[in-house]
Amino acid sequence: MQTGCFFSAFAQYDSLLHKSYGENIYGIHAMYNDLIQIPDSASRAKQADVIKDFARKHQDKALERNVDFFLVFWNAFYQRQPKEISLRKLKTQLEQSTQDNIEFLRARSLRALAEFYWKIEKNYELAFEQYLLLDQELTDNIHPDAYPEMARDLMQIGEAYYFFRDYPVAKKYFKKVIAIPENDFNSTVINAARNNLGLCYQQQNQPDSSDFYFNQVLKTTFPQSAAWKRVATGNLGYNRYLQQDFENAKPLLEADFNEAVAENDPGDAAGSAITLADIYLENGDIEAAKSFIERAQEYLHKADQPDRLRQLYPVMSKWYAATGNWRRAKLYVDSSILAIDRYNEKFNALQVLRAQQKVDRQQEELQLAAFNLERERKLAERNLLILLVVILSVVLILMYFVQKKRQLSKDLKLQAATQDLEIARLNLNSFTESILEKNNLIEQLQNRNPDEDKSSLIQQLQQSTILTEEDWQDFQLLFDKAYPGLILRFREQYQELSVGELRYFVLSRLNISTKEMAGMLGVSANAIQVMRHRIRKKLNLPENISLEEMIKEM
Repeated sequence: MQTGCFFSAFAQYDSLLHKSYGENIYGIHAMYNDLIQIPDSASRAKQADVIKDFARKHQDKALERNVDFFLVFWNAFYQRQPKEISLRKLKTQLEQSTQDNIEFLRARSLRALAEFYWKIEKNYELAFEQYLLLDQELTDNIHPDAYPEMARDLMQIGEAYYFFRDYPVAKKYFKKVIAIPENDFNSTVINAARNNLGLCYQQQNQPDSSDFYFNQVLKTTFPQSAAWKRVATGNLGYNRYLQQDFENAKPLLEADFNEAVAENDPGDAAGSAITLADIYLENGDIEAAKSFIERAQEYLHKADQPDRLRQLYPVMSKWYAATGNWRRAKLYVDSSILAIDRYNEKFNALQVLRAQQKVDRQQEELQLAAFNLERERKLAERNLLILLVVILSVVLILMYFVQKKRQLSKDLKLQAATQDLEIARLNLNSFTESILEKNNLIEQLQNRNPDEDKSSLIQQLQQSTILTEEDWQDFQLLFDKAYPGLILRFREQYQELSVGELRYFVLSRLNISTKEMAGMLGVSANAIQVMRHRIRKKLNLPENISLEEMIKEM
């Protein structure tokens, strides 16, 4: 009776035995769902062990490993398991799938490990490493028919690059997704990729390509992607809005807004409401604009998406200006600037974090290489005592690694020198741009109402922008770092040039305009023209040869 109960309880899993993952995809997910429905973790683990015993009894290692994968993934992402334990088990899962040569499970393990690094550890560099390995696995070893989750994996890689605004690379992965034949299982993911392609082209200001992919979402015949049709409709409306085609934008955005509200998607509802409020403002409908602003505030609060405030506040500022409330309008201009700055600072912080993680990763690899080198050296020393023949081999190995270490040191020094040169050029550009910005400010002040007494402020700024001899010495130091030896070559080749004419050579090499050059040197633009004519005369430069092009070629 006990045996009969066992087979009766697991008859539902008989259909999973000895079939490919592609054939079993719905059954495997149903099995996972059965385990998820068990609220107690101990009972869930016990039930999982029973299913694994069933798989072993029928000698189906793939089914057994699928259950293992579920437990590792579920405990890592949905249970209060220490992160170090989760990470160790995810890595072990990956090693086991590689050892068993179960390709689809290796792909799933790579994706799970990448997702853990991204979502839990916030280590984006390690996540990208796993994503690149996953891409290689999908490209080299797996066919979409045998692995229905390929679209999801490629989509996840593309979204990682999209997150860091690397749109060209993101598009490459999204296009791989939409190249996979669409079916009931992957339709949602494929249409998400089409929508994301539209967003990439939208960000790159290519509306025709953006419209094409949004319209591809609308053409899908699979009912699973109904929500994406609504999203694509709103995105098409936003494209019309960006092109100031408000008449065609409004019905598309209103459809997206109403359906988002009905589907309880407050984030999308807030986004459409903000855009609609701005459209109604442009059309002069103050009351309708106010209504959508209030709805946007309501749904932003529900969605907990403060990043969208950088879009809402400018519209609110315009609304208050339209109603004559200039004080509130100015307050929301300030709020807009703060919201945009916070958004940019958050993104810049993520970029800095990823860059630092990359540096840390390189240092870890160097330390590991050094550790391995030291270990091999000690092993070689021990082997020296064993056999004379081994002595010769060890010597050759040591010579190889010493040379490798020297080459690594040279490469690091070259890299450091390159970085110093780049920093010098950036500093020079920053120095120059700072002066140019001050010159622009002077010009703006000079163009203001002449009745305003700005003479003392203008004089102070003019004095700060004219290059003193000390400023010129600092400028030369920066220039020499950015363009080593160039000033010396100017002096040696054209000894007849004065100091002022030499400065013209240097500023011309930096593509400084006549007007900007005059501001920097504290002279008139006419004086610069006279200097250029004098230089040409000193150098006997023919009329058909450009002085600026000659300087650039040096």
